[in-house]
Amino acid sequence: MHTVRMRLFHLFSLLAVTALLAACVVQAPPTTATANQAPTNAALQKIYAQGYFTYGLEAQYRPFEFRDENDQIIGYDIDIANEIGKRMGVEARPVDTSWGAVIQSLYDGKFDFILGGMTANGERYKRVDFSVPYMDGSSGLLVRAGEGILERKDLADKIVAAGEGTPSVKQLEDTAAELGITYKEEIKTFDDDAAAYEALKTNRVDAYASSIVSLLDWASQNPGFEVIPFKSDMWPAEYTAAAFRKEDQTLRAVFNGLLIAMKEDGTLAELQEKWFGQTFDLPNNPPVWELE
Repeated sequence: MHTVRMRLFHLFSLLAVTALLAACVVQAPPTTATANQAPTNAALQKIYAQGYFTYGLEAQYRPFEFRDENDQIIGYDIDIANEIGKRMGVEARPVDTSWGAVIQSLYDGKFDFILGGMTANGERYKRVDFSVPYMDGSSGLLVRAGEGILERKDLADKIVAAGEGTPSVKQLEDTAAELGITYKEEIKTFDDDAAAYEALKTNRVDAYASSIVSLLDWASQNPGFEVIPFKSDMWPAEYTAAAFRKEDQTLRAVFNGLLIAMKEDGTLAELQEKWFGQTFDLPNNPPVWELE
């Protein structure tokens, strides 16, 4: 009975500050896409009723999430989720899923939100709303060292690849159009980073585009590979954020408030130092795009 009362206390306390959070966090402008999905408290109420929340990820994306020698999922996202759960008074439970279908799985009810190193972009924003950023999401290119790929133009006549369903696919397409180059083959896509890394090792791929922080982590442990910047004026600054169903505005507001509190009290910086060896200056406004 005591546990139930505490959960109810947390619920009503967080609901009470939701309106205040709206004044501090810029919300998405009204759109046709959101008009048909009325905001609801149902997701947050369900979480407190059952005493835990679930979040989707693919546990092959170091250092955001991966399995240790005991097959336990660990990483930056796991630590963030556990801290959010602690502050909400509930348990945090990761759900390992296929990244290519992660948004559809969210709407199929397989988890409550996505916390898996997702880069916020306009295409995804058509289907989900993002939290305030919790990590830099800039892209990089992983290549074999000493083979002459030093910048984007050097990708001409090379075999390039990216993660399935990631913004890096479009960025490779944009690069070819912007620089007037062609690749040796169609852009390859991989459902997980491990398969892409193996393709690089066996010369089946010459360059792999992904989040620069995850690539730097892998390259630091694998001599013979290096990471080069992958930037263009054709795409804006990139950030990593959690993703929520369009109707789950109350849950998203609570998450945002707790994440901002973690930034302000230094908890997020400590986790960034732990997993990336440095801290990052991030905005406190969720990424938004104009939708038709």
